[in-house]
Amino acid sequence: MQRLVMDTPNFYIRKISGSRTWPIRHRVMYPEMSPESVILPQDREGIHFGLFLPDDRLIAVISLFEGENGHYQFRKFATESAEQGKGYGTALLTYIIDLCRCRNATRLWCNARISASAFYSRYGFTKTDITFSKDGHDFVIMERMF
Repeated sequence: MQRLVMDTPNFYIRKISGSRTWPIRHRVMYPEMSPESVILPQDREGIHFGLFLPDDRLIAVISLFEGENGHYQFRKFATESAEQGKGYGTALLTYIIDLCRCRNATRLWCNARISASAFYSRYGFTKTDITFSKDGHDFVIMERMF
């Protein structure tokens, strides 16, 4: 059985609606763009998770999309700027990795900002040869095989 909840004394992770991810996505990832720019057409098909502090404040989000042949993609992974560097992103990413493992995933991948690629490497993701630029940011596709 897959777990969709994680509780610790310092935070908890819960499944949330896609619309609850939008404000953090906007503030952290693309504040210079319109709020609508962070809404994905695929949000209805995704599974969205939020990391909350004990006071029920949502501070980090990630969206997971199932593809074919056991491939999963996570997108729009963001932690509030004031909360970055405190391990919350690590907890949320580790949760997604564990969830994919429980679902017998063969591959988990993302479009990583090149500036964040070292972070993903620490969790077993490797760079592919595919790079691109979008909305003023440079990306590389990174993947983790199971």
